[in-house]
Amino acid sequence: MADAPYFIRTLGLTAFRAFLQPTTFDFSKKRCLAIFAPNGHGKSSMIDALEFMFSKDGTLERLGIRTSNNNAGIVALAHNLAKDAKLTPAVTIGFVTGKTVTSETRAAAGAKRSMPAIAASVYQCFAVSPIIRGYTLRTFVESHTPEQRYADIATWLQLGPLVDLQKNLRALRSQVKAAAEDLTAQKRVDAQFATETANSVPAWDAAAALAHVNTIVLAALDKSLVLKALDVSDAAYTDLSHRAKAEEHQIGLAGLRVTRQAAAALFNEIINEETGATTLSGAVPVFEGAVAGLSKAVATEADERGKAANASFQALWKAVEPFFTEDSPNLANCPVCTTPIAETTAGSADGIRAHIAKHLDELADYAVAKAALDEANAAVSRARLRLLGALPGLSGLLADADGAVKMEIEGYQAAVESWSNGKAPTSTAIIASISALLSQINAKIAEIEANQGEHTYAKAKAKLDRLLELQSEHLLAARSQQELEKLSNALIIQATTISGEIRKKVQALLDTLQKPMNDIYRTIQGPGAAPIRFELPAEDDTNQQRLSLLIDFAGNRPGVQPGGYLSDSQIHSVALALRLAAIKQFNKSAPIIALDDIVTSYDADHRRTIAALIATKFSDCQILITTHDERFFNYLKDQQEVNNWQFTRVIRLDPTHGPCFADHKVSDEMIKARWDGGQSAANEMRQAEEEWLLKICREFGVSLRIRALERAYSYERGELASALASFLKEAKLDPQPVAGVNNRFLASLQKGEIENFGSHFQDGPYGDGSIGDERARWDEFKAFRAQFSCPKCKRTKFQRPITLKKPICAHGGCEAQFEFLEIPALILAEGSV
Repeated sequence: MADAPYFIRTLGLTAFRAFLQPTTFDFSKKRCLAIFAPNGHGKSSMIDALEFMFSKDGTLERLGIRTSNNNAGIVALAHNLAKDAKLTPAVTIGFVTGKTVTSETRAAAGAKRSMPAIAASVYQCFAVSPIIRGYTLRTFVESHTPEQRYADIATWLQLGPLVDLQKNLRALRSQVKAAAEDLTAQKRVDAQFATETANSVPAWDAAAALAHVNTIVLAALDKSLVLKALDVSDAAYTDLSHRAKAEEHQIGLAGLRVTRQAAAALFNEIINEETGATTLSGAVPVFEGAVAGLSKAVATEADERGKAANASFQALWKAVEPFFTEDSPNLANCPVCTTPIAETTAGSADGIRAHIAKHLDELADYAVAKAALDEANAAVSRARLRLLGALPGLSGLLADADGAVKMEIEGYQAAVESWSNGKAPTSTAIIASISALLSQINAKIAEIEANQGEHTYAKAKAKLDRLLELQSEHLLAARSQQELEKLSNALIIQATTISGEIRKKVQALLDTLQKPMNDIYRTIQGPGAAPIRFELPAEDDTNQQRLSLLIDFAGNRPGVQPGGYLSDSQIHSVALALRLAAIKQFNKSAPIIALDDIVTSYDADHRRTIAALIATKFSDCQILITTHDERFFNYLKDQQEVNNWQFTRVIRLDPTHGPCFADHKVSDEMIKARWDGGQSAANEMRQAEEEWLLKICREFGVSLRIRALERAYSYERGELASALASFLKEAKLDPQPVAGVNNRFLASLQKGEIENFGSHFQDGPYGDGSIGDERARWDEFKAFRAQFSCPKCKRTKFQRPITLKKPICAHGGCEAQFEFLEIPALILAEGSV
């Protein structure tokens, strides 16, 4: 921050909000400003310019970035006639700190509206926004939650890091506490343990787990095998591991069942218990049955083939069959060889039909035999492939002790592979070997099932390993929860200590703000006003990030919310006092305060009190005030130091210019600029004439008829010129004639023919004025205006005390009586007429 405070030196608005034409507020000589204007005259646009300049988004809070809901968006920053006037909406601001003066401009239209560097530097000095608007004052008091108030105050007090620390501590405490209370891991262990024990034990219990292993898992294998503890170092666990490893080299129950299934896939005898009949199944019987079926099919096909030697006759008969149907006419000759039917062996068509039917039956029997042969060949092929696939399966499962059986299988397999036709390879030996093997396997399975059922040492070890793993997980979860509980308790202690220290710091800083706030509040509301206090939560409250705004309204109403008990003006005063105190306390590097219509809720006495408050307590600040309350405006003029304050009022809102201030004058340069742009300046001329007439009439103290209430302060040019002429005549002050004007110029000024031609609609097609006429008329006016100068010091400001008949020079060192000097020839500024 700068050593010397920042103050606004200049503020310029161009095509911004209500201001169309460029307007600059100069604070180089008097740094404080008060503007009075009725509602709707654009006075708040000056405060809007400040808010816009210090806005990160380059907009106003109530406008927003985009047009949505009640927001007008950034398009509302620019004056609606900016484009027509060929003006670029912008705000220019100048700052002074010590002897350093800096000025920068911020565009108020388009996407790029970045904050100027000097504005950003000054913005960093604002812990509290310097802009106070009447309609938003009550928000902090009535609408904000305790958490929002705490955040606001913490920002004002520059406690951001401490607030972040509180937030982080609170979040960490919540996370650790939640983790300490989270029983998900334990519940998962309980659920898995219940599954492992077939729901006989619903939750983890080390003793119950040990009992389950000994009575259910190990006892089925060997009752002498007993665990003393669920630990891998237990002797029973070591013994179980050895037995499980040895079991891997033996054929267990599952292996025996697989071997039995593989043997039964080759050959098996199934005895019907009711009938005693034996049924053979397996690949070997199927293959032999298929081979036998093939032999039978071959013989049948050979027999039927001889009977159907003339099978080619079938095709010939298909061709001539339509001619020998019972319904067809009797033919005289054969349709194939033209032999007379009567001379054939059959002798007639009926005989031919009977002969053909016999041969066709023989062909049908052959077709059936041929199809049976093809199916038998296919069945043999399928059975052979199935057999060749099943033989290696059983051979691979047999142990070395079953070498004889393996040799039988290999020999039979070789015979099957080399077989192509004829009788099937003999299977007597392999069937005997498989039958013997099945008997042995069934005996072993029965023995194992009788002793241990489905239990094996490998399964028992796997079950025990899972329980040991669950025990480890349970111990880890329990240990983690214990450590988290310790950490949570430690965090509570640390957080309580840290929050307590932060609380003391915040409370101490709140006390520094609370006293000046109450001083301001009592100044506005009177010494009997009950004090307002900031109250933090109790020290044992875990959430310290809350701030209550309380008042002891009465003996039986202590510590209540102001919004529920104070009047409208009192609530307004609380909010105003808080903001003013905060700005004065924390914005010392940029003591700027902008007040926009802040006295809406006050009566006359309170408005005067606030004006006095500003004069006495904020004389070291730069105050910018806009108000529609004329009484408050007059109170400010009455009580503020003249050397430090400038006062002005908006007399009207000109759509083509913007707010027109009482001290705003149409200059000669403005009129010339209109002509140089090829435009008529008739409106500006008429306005300039009215402004000069009003000024000189006020200074000369002329008499005017009191106007109707609707236009109490609005005087037309003609009225002013007539009143001035009457005063001059009565005071025997006679101005010199203006060259080119034969009648008295004031009489011409009353009519304003040239100005009216250029500014009013004319019925005649050639009735409008010209720029040449306007130039000549303006030169005449300047020649007349130049006569109103002090005869001694040549100044143009006058006054007429009530005791004098003639005005005098307003300069304190002169005060010469006004007289029109006899000037032989008037020198005009831009030529003569």
